[in-house]
Amino acid sequence: MPQHPLYAKSYFFLFLILAYFAKGQLGYQLPPKIISTFKNEYFYPRNSTLADASFNCTAQNGPIQYQWEKDGVVVQNSQYVSIDNSTGTLKFVKMQKGNYGTYQCFATNDNGTSLSKPFKVKEASLGSFPTSSIQEVQCKQYEHCIIPCRNKPRCAPESHCKVRWKIGEGTNTYAPINTRVAVDNNGDLHFLWTKPDDWTGLPYLCEVSHEQLNKPVVGSQTSLRIDKTSMALEIDPFSVFKEDGKALVGGRGVLRCMFSGYPIPDIQWTSPQETIIKNIPSKYEISDFGRVLTILQSTPENEGFYICLGKAKTESRPQIVSFNVTSAPALIGDNQMHDMTVTEGNNATFRCEAISLSDELPPTQPLWKKNGVDLDFDEEKYILTENSKSLTVIDVQKSDTGVYQCMSENSEGVLLKEAILNVIDPLRTDITTYNIATNIAYDNITTTGDTLTTTVKQTESQTVIYYIVVSVVVVLIIILILGCIVFQRKKKQSYILNEENNANQDDQEIQLGQTPPRPENNGLLNNPE
Repeated sequence: MPQHPLYAKSYFFLFLILAYFAKGQLGYQLPPKIISTFKNEYFYPRNSTLADASFNCTAQNGPIQYQWEKDGVVVQNSQYVSIDNSTGTLKFVKMQKGNYGTYQCFATNDNGTSLSKPFKVKEASLGSFPTSSIQEVQCKQYEHCIIPCRNKPRCAPESHCKVRWKIGEGTNTYAPINTRVAVDNNGDLHFLWTKPDDWTGLPYLCEVSHEQLNKPVVGSQTSLRIDKTSMALEIDPFSVFKEDGKALVGGRGVLRCMFSGYPIPDIQWTSPQETIIKNIPSKYEISDFGRVLTILQSTPENEGFYICLGKAKTESRPQIVSFNVTSAPALIGDNQMHDMTVTEGNNATFRCEAISLSDELPPTQPLWKKNGVDLDFDEEKYILTENSKSLTVIDVQKSDTGVYQCMSENSEGVLLKEAILNVIDPLRTDITTYNIATNIAYDNITTTGDTLTTTVKQTESQTVIYYIVVSVVVVLIIILILGCIVFQRKKKQSYILNEENNANQDDQEIQLGQTPPRPENNGLLNNPE
């Protein structure tokens, strides 16, 4: 079946366009840009074989070579550290003391270098209790009693550590945590009101465990002497422990309040907006029998003073706990560290207006780099203004193509933002025009009447329009090709359907004893008469 001529021409036209853009891609490459993100800190135990201690650094605009640095020194492959410069993978097989430090990834191609945000690798550790003799704590029945976890060892990070109280040395019996018995964030054990059978004759021991190290340490042996009373007297609620909270933006913040009394009071939390807090998914979580309030996804609006209240037949005095939401420096506004494509000879300006959250120390002045190297402001190539928040690259040339970095920090972290500067040749469109009266060509002239302007220098906005027009043309061509394909398919289907109908009609006529009509000869056959 013959193809429509437009069908074949469209394929040929599309091939030419794809070849044009493929040629542009092969002859042109952007600087890299790292897209991997890392936390501020990672903790690993020393001298332990590690199964999941690897970091993958990935960047766009390949092919790319990767390099890792620790404390400013290039990391080399060794017995315990593996580096893959082609994939950007850093892997620790076994952590040694010299492996702890600040790490940063560098991704490089022929047009520049991109940097990852630096992060720290720290030691996951758990100390031990000093040797000490057993001590006695005196308590009164129905009253609050606290057993301190004396000389509690350092445990890092705290989020991986847990405190429990054992009853009896060498046993697996632990003090149950319930509405009456609690452990505060210092590790101290609280009997919010005391019963005589809280002392069984076996000492209490403070046990600190680390989930990564999987080894607990115990100490602070304590015995109890409980003074009994024959009559239970009601005790109004009162606060025995509270703790302020702090979290990074987007992180989890924890506030704590603990109340004693007889009977045990309930605990009510009130927000800075003076609303009573309940368990709300993705916002608030109340746990540990009301003693712990967790803000699940912290925002600056969550910052402020919270009130916790012990409520029984009477109420305790309101307890105020503060919540501080913090953040590393952040950029404000829209025109901040954007990628730029600029023609040679023009200027390029990057802005880096870093701020801290309210009540935080202001960030440091921005530090500017190109491809990971500090800029040399002794040259006239770079100009800083607005207290180093604005960087202008003067009279850009192809050699100025690269990745520009802005760095600032405060007490809570480091800001690292990158922007690509892509310098291209000026685009010129030469238009030869004609005098309508004489039909003689003129170049580079501007006049009035019937003669038009000639040479036009394409500006950046015109460049954008050019790419938009090209994109629209490509889309239209694709639509045209798809239309031709649909047209051919429909035509083919119609042809097949007609053939099937004709065949069916012939079969029906034969069955009725009729002879199908002979085709017209259109003068091509001799008349038998």
